[in-house]
Amino acid sequence: MDNMTGLLDAGVFQERLEEELKRAARFQRPLALLVASWSHQGPQAFDRRTVKSYGPIRKLSTIIKKGLRDVDAAGRMDGEILAAVLPETDLAGARIVAERICREAENYEFPGESLDDLIKLTVNVAIVAHPEHGADAQVLIAEARVALERAQHDGYGLVYEGERPIVS
Repeated sequence: MDNMTGLLDAGVFQERLEEELKRAARFQRPLALLVASWSHQGPQAFDRRTVKSYGPIRKLSTIIKKGLRDVDAAGRMDGEILAAVLPETDLAGARIVAERICREAENYEFPGESLDDLIKLTVNVAIVAHPEHGADAQVLIAEARVALERAQHDGYGLVYEGERPIVS
């Protein structure tokens, strides 16, 4: 368990993702991976010196947990990147979850340098799916990270899908 977020730590999350991928492959069922982080652009650009403590990462973990089902699992991949594995979920379903996370995050303000300084942050989310983007955990994670980097570059409050579908 990650102490800061209350989510699965990176190692346990990776194991869970691998288990769910095996199950999805065995039963030929869909599975989605969602990766989220605070936007680094936006109405108020993200600045670690401006945002106090780890409030935003904790709040994002709460927002993600709130939007998941009992069968889903969320974890902290590293730093400020959180993820969720969504069994029995295709890309359309993952997009709904991702858009909900983005909307929820827009409702929060975080303390800045002073008590009077409140900062609004937005979230970018990347989604990939099995089997469309791959059957291996490392491939899905890599594809999700690329999509998240594109979203971080392009703006704020975005949901991006992985680009590299696997052709059978």
